[in-house]
This record gives sequence, structure tokens and C-alpha cells, in this order.
Amino acid sequence: MSLLPGLDAVLAYLAQADPEFRIDPGVRDTASAFAAPSSFSAPAAFAAYGQLTPEAKDALTASLADLAARMTARRLDCLRRTTVDAYERALRSLRLTVTLDSAIRAMARGDQQSMLFNRDAAADTVEWILRREDRIVVAAHNGHVQRWPCAFPGSPAATPMGMHLADRLGDGYLVIGTTSGTGQALNVAPDVFTGTLFTAMAAPEPGSLDALMDASHDGPFATDLRRLSPDDADAVRAASRQRAGNGAFYSGLNPLEAFDVVVHLPYVTAAEPDDAALAHAPGDVQEAFSQWKPE
Repeated sequence: MSLLPGLDAVLAYLAQADPEFRIDPGVRDTASAFAAPSSFSAPAAFAAYGQLTPEAKDALTASLADLAARMTARRLDCLRRTTVDAYERALRSLRLTVTLDSAIRAMARGDQQSMLFNRDAAADTVEWILRREDRIVVAAHNGHVQRWPCAFPGSPAATPMGMHLADRLGDGYLVIGTTSGTGQALNVAPDVFTGTLFTAMAAPEPGSLDALMDASHDGPFATDLRRLSPDDADAVRAASRQRAGNGAFYSGLNPLEAFDVVVHLPYVTAAEPDDAALAHAPGDVQEAFSQWKPE
């Protein structure tokens, strides 16, 4: 929700690797104007971004692009003063900062499709981690991890992170989707993060993947879509829609293509807050949870 963590990490690295470089102080000042300590402050941060002049927004984007070009061009010079790992971490932080800037620019002009494309550039980060580790578990909304185009209502479908990872990793990419019956879900209404953190979730609509799974068993279960009988495979394929969040909308998909395994929870409850963790959370998070009472 903020460009500052990534930008500050890059500037701290460059203080060692490229000490002669001085960034225009206005770059950080502009980024600070709409920095959100957490997603709870996203509406206020977005409003603050909207108050910036077009010149300030363009100058920020151009400065980040110049910074990325300088880091890339001066790689060997940087490596004379730092380790390869330090350089790659700083460059990864910068690329994510550029992505966040692109995302908020897209949101400001009402371009949700570009925002979704930019957001799922996280596939690059997953692949970067896999060059260091044997495997990684990525937790995200179904729409981000699925091997199927994702679309918001009224918007063209976009290619999510999952499709990029499937293209790069092949059989090494296993997708576990989730479905649910009733209970409570994170509130995605316009008043989200203003005290109404969770909202009631109605029963899934007939013909959806959630409804099919909910009618299959009374308790929580997992099913491997790769090992279904022909009849069961036909039934899953026919369930060509899936609920998003609390059911605000349904997205079309082919479950057999989108997921390898589906985990179903017949009843979902709001998580119990961890007071010890909240004590270390940003003030806006503490304020939101102080107003929320579990039902």
C-alpha cells in the first residue's frame, strides 16, 4: 500500500553501492504524500494520490524509471562494493516499487484490468525466490493463483499470477483452490475497513463450484480434481462459476483447468484477533480492530 518501504530499501542499498548518487528529495516527499501504513488506510491514501498534480505523479514515475535504469546499468559497479544477493534484493524491491506505482496510476484512471496485470507481476518475485529455495507456498485469493483468466464485473479478463507461474513452472506448479458454504467473510463492500470487517455470507448460488462442493459433504474436505471419475469430472466442469469473497460477484472458469485440488469449508468463521500481534500493528489496524466485535 506504500512505495516507501521499497524505496527506502533501495536508497539504503545505494548509499553503500553507489554513494555518489543523490536522488531528488521530491521523489520521497511525493511518495510520502499517499503512503498508507496498511491496507486499512488505502481509501485515504488513494484520495491523497488523487490530490497530487499530474506533474508530481509523472515526476515520481519518471524518477523510479530512471532509478531502475541506473541500477541495471551500474550492476557491475555496485557488485564491487556489495554482494550479489544484496544487489538482487535491492533491485527486486525497486521493481516491486515500480509495480505499485503503476498499479495506483491505473486505479486512478479507472483501469482495473491494468491494475490486475500489474499486481500479479508478483510471479517474478516467486520465480526469484525459487532460484534460492526448493519450493514455496504462495497464499492468495483464488483469482490470483488459478490457471484461468480472472475478471472483475464489467471488466475484460486479465491474466493472473497463476497463469504466469503455470507457464514458467509447468508441472511444478500445483494450485489448491478453496470453496465455502456459509458463515462470514471479509467485507468487500464500500465501507470495508471502517469497522465492518466481516459480513454474512449467503449460501452459494446454484450451478457454482461452491454450491457443488457444499452439496458433496457435510464437513471440511479436499478433493483432487486430477483423479476424478468421468461422471464427477463432468459435474465439476459444469460448475462453471465460482464465488468471489462473500459472494459480491461470481467469476466464470473451468475448475478442471484452474485448479489441481479444491479444499471446501462448509462454514467459515471470522478469525480470533491476536492481541499480542495487534500490539505491534500500525495504528490504523489497531483502531479498526478496536471497533470490531465478533458475532
